[in-house]
Amino acid sequence: MRIQQLPPAVANQIAAGEVIERPASIVKELLENALDAQADSVSIDIGYGGLTQVKISDNGSGIVEEDLPLAIAAHATSKISQLNDLYSIASMGFRGEALASIASVSRLAISSKPAGQQHATMLSTEGGERINLRPCARSQGTTIDVRDIFFNAPVRKRFLKSERSEFQAIELVVKRFALSAPQIAIQLTHNGKQQLSLPSATCDKSKLARIRKLLGKTFIEQSCYLDVEHAGLHLSGWISTEDYQRSQNDKLWIYVNNRMVKDKLLNHAIKQAYESLLHPGRHPACLLYLTINPVEVDVNVHPTKHEVRFQQPRLVHDFISSQLQKALQPPVLQPQYEMPTESKVLKLSEPYTPPPLQTRNLSIPRTELKSWIVLNPSFALLFLQEQPYIVDVIAIQQNWLLDFLNTESLPLACRPLLVPVSFPIKSSRAEAISSYYQALALVGIELDLVGENTLIIRSLPRAVPHLDLKLFLTRVFELEQPATAELLVLLTGCQLFNTQLLSQEEAGVLIDYIQSSANDKFKNWCKHLSTEACRGVLNA
Repeated sequence: MRIQQLPPAVANQIAAGEVIERPASIVKELLENALDAQADSVSIDIGYGGLTQVKISDNGSGIVEEDLPLAIAAHATSKISQLNDLYSIASMGFRGEALASIASVSRLAISSKPAGQQHATMLSTEGGERINLRPCARSQGTTIDVRDIFFNAPVRKRFLKSERSEFQAIELVVKRFALSAPQIAIQLTHNGKQQLSLPSATCDKSKLARIRKLLGKTFIEQSCYLDVEHAGLHLSGWISTEDYQRSQNDKLWIYVNNRMVKDKLLNHAIKQAYESLLHPGRHPACLLYLTINPVEVDVNVHPTKHEVRFQQPRLVHDFISSQLQKALQPPVLQPQYEMPTESKVLKLSEPYTPPPLQTRNLSIPRTELKSWIVLNPSFALLFLQEQPYIVDVIAIQQNWLLDFLNTESLPLACRPLLVPVSFPIKSSRAEAISSYYQALALVGIELDLVGENTLIIRSLPRAVPHLDLKLFLTRVFELEQPATAELLVLLTGCQLFNTQLLSQEEAGVLIDYIQSSANDKFKNWCKHLSTEACRGVLNA
């Protein structure tokens, strides 16, 4: 046989074999088109598992009348225009193959109306051949109605599974899309019955509600949240703890620039992070969002766009694996000990004015300041010029921390919590407490109200690593419109200190602080002991 050019109909069916494997493939391609059209609402109507009908309507930007015939032409697209565009793709679609492939194996109708066009237009095709182009009535957006998939390819149709199996595949595609585009409201019906209804999710609370509905309450309860950034890579999402193990590797939901991918490199990075935590044959569950410069990733690897190729695969792999390992490390338990008594806590009985840092030295040479002997979590014995002093280390630490916080610029640097902390409140106080948000954000504490009686704390000030959060919030909410200075005092009063945990370097810092402080402060912190009293303390 001589070499010949294939007819367009044959070429399109070959292309359709790569892009359109089953009805779920059609749903995926059309949902991505809706996302690219900046729709914020999508309805999906499925007939008999997609074997008889797949109908998707959106309220996106629409297609102008003159472009409708081009929409089903092979390699016709509005997403790219030149070769270089392939190396910085930000849209979901770009190949110009999806609609042409769908049209070639179905009976297709597209109705669309862009903003500014007086009427909508409908294009009807059969097996890729145009039948009709006529005006119609509809609001802004696009509806694509696909019927009788593979009606002209009976061999391929025989490979389709049962109605139930095909709909399950469609439902999975819709859920994956819903997690990549939370801002889009989604309605899914099958044979006229509603199967899924998701309102638009634009805030953290509603996004979490969508994740909980799609992946289950158990996944959220047995997962930890991470949000990290390094070298132009941003990774966020939920990863299951070692208590949540699965027999199948079917819950690794990974998005690269909001595109759902199945990538061996990323799967291996996740597996490596969990290898010491899971039993043999068990698998984790993850919902991860990786954001990377589009120039650094090639999505033009396969027609389905499930596979990607990274310019720096080792960097991506090691970043994901290391960050997951850090997030999965068990938290370091902080020692429990009594809070300082009220006499040792800075009070708010009078309006507070931050004192200037004192620089006048004590008349004691630094070389004669010796390290202290720890007596208990609050007090230590310090020898100055060979004279013993009992030192209130808690008071010194509180004052040092307060002086430090007053020298820091606002807002204070914060550290996001891997697992946000919940704090119950009375529903009657919810509205009043909302007025505290801005003031707390200035001191590094970010929180949200979930429901009517729960606060979610998402970050804490980096300079106050061992904050008794319950005590702090309880005291804050007892105040009316607290000033920043008052909050700083409360932070120092609610920080958990323990002299027995101080390193030699930290002890040296506090000794330097004593030396640089005024004599009146020194008298408040340090009490001179007689020789007999000192012996009694040491022998106790």
